[in-house]
Amino acid sequence: MTVESGPWLRDSVAGVSRGALAVPLDDVTGYIVASGSPRERWPVSLGIRLDLLADPPMDGSSLTVTGELIARDDRGGTTRGVVVDGTGALIALITQRSHLISVDGPPMAPVLPFVAPGDDVSIRDALGIREPVRGVVELPATALAANGSGNVHGGILICGCEFAAMSALDADGGFRSTSIDIAFVRPGNAAGTTTFRADVVHSGRSLAVVRVTAVNSSAKTCAIATVTAQRVSS
Repeated sequence: MTVESGPWLRDSVAGVSRGALAVPLDDVTGYIVASGSPRERWPVSLGIRLDLLADPPMDGSSLTVTGELIARDDRGGTTRGVVVDGTGALIALITQRSHLISVDGPPMAPVLPFVAPGDDVSIRDALGIREPVRGVVELPATALAANGSGNVHGGILICGCEFAAMSALDADGGFRSTSIDIAFVRPGNAAGTTTFRADVVHSGRSLAVVRVTAVNSSAKTCAIATVTAQRVSS
């Protein structure tokens, strides 16, 4: 997949939304498993490990996302993928574990129609992210967050976890996410509000670790993540 960089990757809190790269990475690595699965079986992510090596460019240059299959069995598959910039420099990498569920047919499109935001709109603003208190962010109902099944896209859940972690750290551009390790425990309905609550486990001179729990509109946990961030300024 080729993705155009730009202002959508900017973030008003962290300076840049590295976690937004999880959206194309999740798509590419997930569809690798889907492409080799029976029509009545569809992969759903169990967990993702995202490693973030550098800030992505925001100048409109192209990012290239590639993936490969590592293992497959009757229950699902394991894939990995990378994002490189226009110079070939590695920006991010992912490992994803998926399992297969029974479906009537492959989900083909978001359940709800939406209008694509302008190129100058950040992913935070496009999703309408709210921050009622420090360390808590809310993703309101929006078709922009939905996958083909109408649930919140795994990559968007990763974005929300990063937003909550940076809020808890009062980042103000002083931190960058270096890894996000997330387990998906149940679906989150994109037609309802998803709430992300962050708890700072450790915050030192150079490194911070934050645990984030995402709760769906039924007040049930849908994802649990560990966000590791490196301090880039004091």
